[in-house]
Amino acid sequence: MTSVIAQERFCNGKTTRNSQCGQVTVVFVILAPVLIMLGGLTYDGAQLLNARREAFTLAAEAARAGAQAISVETVYRDTNSMNVDLARARIATSEFLGPQADWSLSVTNDTVTTTVWHRQPLQFLSLFGIDSRRVAGTATARAVRGIQTGDDL
Repeated sequence: MTSVIAQERFCNGKTTRNSQCGQVTVVFVILAPVLIMLGGLTYDGAQLLNARREAFTLAAEAARAGAQAISVETVYRDTNSMNVDLARARIATSEFLGPQADWSLSVTNDTVTTTVWHRQPLQFLSLFGIDSRRVAGTATARAVRGIQTGDDL
Protein backbone atom coordinates (compact mmCIF):
# COMPACT_ATOMS: atom_id res chain seq x y z
CA MET A 1 0.00 0.00 0.00
CA THR A 2 1.31 3.37 -0.92
CA SER A 3 0.32 6.43 0.91
CA VAL A 4 -0.11 9.82 -0.68
CA ILE A 5 1.65 12.51 1.25
CA ALA A 6 0.13 15.91 0.71
CA GLN A 7 2.48 18.80 0.69
CA GLU A 8 1.25 21.62 2.82
CA ARG A 9 2.24 25.25 2.27
CA PHE A 10 1.85 28.36 4.28
CA CYS A 11 0.04 30.92 2.12
CA ASN A 12 -1.79 34.10 3.16
CA GLY A 13 -1.68 33.19 6.83
CA LYS A 14 -3.22 29.76 6.26
CA THR A 15 -1.85 26.33 5.77
CA THR A 16 -3.07 25.06 2.42
CA ARG A 17 -2.50 22.26 -0.05
CA ASN A 18 -2.86 24.60 -3.05
CA SER A 19 0.31 24.44 -5.14
CA GLN A 20 -0.56 27.64 -7.09
CA CYS A 21 -0.19 30.04 -4.19
CA GLY A 22 1.59 33.24 -5.30
CA GLN A 23 1.39 32.66 -9.06
CA VAL A 24 -1.01 35.57 -9.57
CA THR A 25 1.64 37.91 -8.20
CA VAL A 26 4.21 36.62 -10.69
CA VAL A 27 1.80 37.09 -13.59
CA PHE A 28 0.99 40.62 -12.42
CA VAL A 29 4.68 41.53 -12.06
CA ILE A 30 5.29 40.39 -15.64
CA LEU A 31 2.16 41.85 -17.25
CA ALA A 32 2.03 45.24 -15.49
CA PRO A 33 5.12 46.73 -17.21
CA VAL A 34 3.98 45.32 -20.56
CA LEU A 35 0.56 46.95 -20.19
CA ILE A 36 2.12 50.25 -19.12
CA MET A 37 4.43 50.21 -22.16
CA LEU A 38 1.51 49.41 -24.45
CA GLY A 39 -0.47 52.31 -22.98
CA GLY A 40 2.47 54.67 -23.45
CA LEU A 41 2.95 53.64 -27.07
CA THR A 42 -0.76 54.10 -27.70
CA TYR A 43 -0.65 57.59 -26.20
CA ASP A 44 2.35 58.66 -28.29
CA GLY A 45 0.80 57.12 -31.40
CA ALA A 46 -2.40 59.08 -30.86
CA GLN A 47 -0.37 62.26 -30.39
CA LEU A 48 1.41 61.62 -33.71
CA LEU A 49 -1.89 61.03 -35.51
CA ASN A 50 -3.31 64.27 -34.09
CA ALA A 51 -0.19 66.18 -35.16
CA ARG A 52 -0.43 64.73 -38.67
CA ARG A 53 -4.11 65.73 -38.88
CA GLU A 54 -3.27 69.25 -37.67
CA ALA A 55 -0.48 69.56 -40.25
CA PHE A 56 -2.84 68.44 -43.03
CA THR A 57 -5.53 70.89 -41.90
CA LEU A 58 -3.05 73.76 -41.86
CA ALA A 59 -1.75 72.75 -45.30
CA ALA A 60 -5.29 72.64 -46.73
CA GLU A 61 -6.19 76.07 -45.38
CA ALA A 62 -2.85 77.56 -46.51
CA ALA A 63 -3.35 76.10 -50.00
CA ARG A 64 -6.81 77.68 -50.15
CA ALA A 65 -5.35 81.03 -49.08
CA GLY A 66 -2.67 80.73 -51.77
CA ALA A 67 -5.17 79.71 -54.46
CA GLN A 68 -7.03 82.97 -53.95
CA ALA A 69 -3.98 84.92 -55.19
CA ILE A 70 -5.03 85.00 -58.83
CA SER A 71 -2.70 86.67 -61.29
CA VAL A 72 -4.16 89.97 -62.47
CA GLU A 73 -2.17 89.78 -65.72
CA THR A 74 -4.13 86.74 -66.84
CA VAL A 75 -7.22 87.69 -68.72
CA TYR A 76 -9.42 84.72 -67.99
CA ARG A 77 -12.57 86.16 -69.50
CA ASP A 78 -11.30 85.47 -73.00
CA THR A 79 -9.37 82.22 -72.40
CA ASN A 80 -11.58 80.84 -69.61
CA SER A 81 -8.47 79.96 -67.61
CA MET A 82 -6.74 81.60 -64.69
CA ASN A 83 -3.31 81.41 -63.16
CA VAL A 84 -2.15 81.88 -59.60
CA ASP A 85 0.52 84.50 -58.99
CA LEU A 86 3.40 82.76 -57.18
CA ALA A 87 4.60 85.86 -55.28
CA ARG A 88 1.11 86.75 -54.05
CA ALA A 89 0.43 83.10 -53.16
CA ARG A 90 3.63 83.00 -51.04
CA ILE A 91 2.59 86.16 -49.23
CA ALA A 92 -0.93 84.86 -48.57
CA THR A 93 0.40 81.49 -47.34
CA SER A 94 3.00 83.15 -45.16
CA GLU A 95 0.40 85.46 -43.60
CA PHE A 96 -1.88 82.51 -42.89
CA LEU A 97 0.75 80.17 -41.41
CA GLY A 98 2.84 82.76 -39.61
CA PRO A 99 6.61 82.90 -39.22
CA GLN A 100 6.96 79.91 -36.87
CA ALA A 101 5.63 77.32 -39.32
CA ASP A 102 7.88 75.18 -41.52
CA TRP A 103 6.23 74.95 -44.95
CA SER A 104 6.73 74.81 -48.69
CA LEU A 105 4.59 75.99 -51.61
CA SER A 106 4.39 75.09 -55.27
CA VAL A 107 2.19 76.71 -57.90
CA THR A 108 1.27 75.21 -61.27
CA ASN A 109 -1.11 77.34 -63.34
CA ASP A 110 -4.30 77.34 -61.23
CA THR A 111 -3.20 74.75 -58.64
CA VAL A 112 -1.47 75.48 -55.33
CA THR A 113 0.16 72.67 -53.32
CA THR A 114 1.27 73.33 -49.77
CA THR A 115 3.23 71.09 -47.41
CA VAL A 116 3.39 71.88 -43.69
CA TRP A 117 5.83 70.17 -41.32
CA HIS A 118 5.23 69.93 -37.60
CA ARG A 119 7.48 68.56 -34.85
CA GLN A 120 5.54 66.55 -32.25
CA PRO A 121 7.18 65.95 -28.86
CA LEU A 122 6.77 62.41 -27.53
CA GLN A 123 6.16 61.63 -23.87
CA PHE A 124 6.68 57.89 -23.46
CA LEU A 125 9.23 57.28 -26.22
CA SER A 126 11.41 60.06 -24.82
CA LEU A 127 12.32 57.57 -22.08
CA PHE A 128 14.01 55.54 -24.84
CA GLY A 129 15.76 58.50 -26.48
CA ILE A 130 13.13 59.40 -29.09
CA ASP A 131 12.21 62.93 -28.04
CA SER A 132 10.11 63.99 -31.04
CA ARG A 133 9.00 63.08 -34.54
CA ARG A 134 8.47 65.28 -37.57
CA VAL A 135 5.13 64.87 -39.32
CA ALA A 136 3.97 66.42 -42.58
CA GLY A 137 0.68 67.32 -44.18
CA THR A 138 0.25 68.08 -47.88
CA ALA A 139 -2.81 69.57 -49.53
CA THR A 140 -3.77 70.99 -52.89
CA ALA A 141 -6.24 73.72 -53.79
CA ARG A 142 -7.34 74.91 -57.21
CA ALA A 143 -8.50 78.37 -58.19
CA VAL A 144 -11.89 78.24 -59.88
CA ARG A 145 -13.99 80.81 -61.63
CA GLY A 146 -17.05 82.00 -59.75
CA ILE A 147 -20.62 82.01 -60.99
CA GLN A 148 -21.36 85.06 -63.15
CA THR A 149 -24.69 84.23 -64.80
CA GLY A 150 -27.45 81.71 -64.35
CA ASP A 151 -26.00 79.62 -67.21
CA ASP A 152 -22.83 78.96 -65.16
CA LEU A 153 -24.73 76.76 -62.72
